[in-house]
This record gives sequence, C-alpha cells and structure tokens, in this order.
Amino acid sequence: MTVTTTTSHSATFEASWKSFDGIHGGLLVASMIRAAVDATGASPAAVSAHLDRPVPPGVAALTVDDVHGGRTVSCRVALADSATALVRLARDVGHTVRTTSSVEPASDDPSTLPRLEIPIDFVPFSQHLDIRPINAARPFAGGDSPEFDVWIRLLDNLDFTTTERSAVLLDALPPGLFATLTMPVAIPTVEFSAHFAPTTPSDSPWHRLRHRTVWATDTLCVDETELFTATVELAAQARQLRRILN
Repeated sequence: MTVTTTTSHSATFEASWKSFDGIHGGLLVASMIRAAVDATGASPAAVSAHLDRPVPPGVAALTVDDVHGGRTVSCRVALADSATALVRLARDVGHTVRTTSSVEPASDDPSTLPRLEIPIDFVPFSQHLDIRPINAARPFAGGDSPEFDVWIRLLDNLDFTTTERSAVLLDALPPGLFATLTMPVAIPTVEFSAHFAPTTPSDSPWHRLRHRTVWATDTLCVDETELFTATVELAAQARQLRRILN
C-alpha cells in the first residue's frame, strides 16, 4: 500500500530545550516520530534522521508523506527545511523474547550517586535532565576512554510516549570524545539512527545509558548508544554520525 497524501503537523519548541545553536536533536527526532505516529496510527520501531541545520525555538511545521506498507509501515517526515527522517513503524510489535544486550542492575538507588552538573547557560536543555555517572568519565576531563556510563532521568513530567522519551535520552549525553578532551569543541550530530525495543512498563523514571565514540577522524566521528530501563531491559539503541568542526 502506498499513500501519496501529504499530512501537515506542527510542534512548538521552548527555548529551554536549546542545545548549542538550536533545539536539542533528540527532541527534534521525537517530534518527527510523533508526526509519523499521528499520520499512520502505527507504533515506531526505527528512525533514521538527517539534521541539516539548527532549529530555533518556536513553532515548526512538519509534513508526512511517502507512506508505504501494511503491517510494517514506512514514511518520510520533514521538519521545516531543517531536518528529515525516515520512520519505520509496525502495527503488531509483539513483546521481546530475546536480547543479547544487558547490563548489571544498579547496586544503589541512582539518586544517591553524585550528580553531573552541566552549566545551563552552556547547554540549556540540561536543566531537564538528572544525570548520575557510573564510570569515571566526565566531559572535558582529559580521560583515556571516550565512553560515558550513567543513570539518567527526565526531571519534568513531560508528555512523551515511551519511544519519544527514548529518542530524547539517546541524544542526551555529549559526544563520547568529550570525555577525552580538555576544552569544548563543536561536534554536532548530522545523522541519527535508532531502533526501539518493546519493554515492560516501569514506574521508575531512571534509565541506564551507555554512550561511546567508536571511531573518529579529524573531521568525523560515530557514537553508539544503548538505553536500558530501570529493570535493565534494553529499550533502544542508536548510532550518530557527527561532524567535528574545530
């Protein structure tokens, strides 16, 4: 089945969700996923987004077109002239029967761990996050390993679905390279791909997030991310292609 009708949607982005030059990329991806769900009525399973230019705060127009499929649906979402995404959705996701990605359960309540403080004037959207590092990696600490391992939660009771929340959290941490640097460098995401797994509902807002740079050149790098629920079920995985500007 192919539906050629284009549907129009909109999203309002608050200034508190700015990253550096524009709105946080994970929130942009979440908004495109929401538009795809609204247009198709199916459940999101994967997304591949190209982030071409910063999106300013305010109202942004989204369009959904090129809808294909029956039980498995695909569509293209455009966010103004700044980003596009191919979203793959399913009408019968089912439940997880096998996963090879796992982490150890937390030995302590994550809220008892020291909090990672990120200056709001440097990264405004950090005011919506509570991040509790597990390993020794810290931004701009000049460490040996480009890998962060944290517990994380959203501080606000925002109107996110499970998948939208996963998209936001997958893009919540800085590039893994930041753990090896000693000063800020602009490393924006230009491509973001994610897959979402069905999980058991949980009352806990906490997620385990493992995030690392797997390769880098002088101008490009790729980060890989795994997101787990508080009961350490795999919730989502992502890869990001980033441009190193300095």
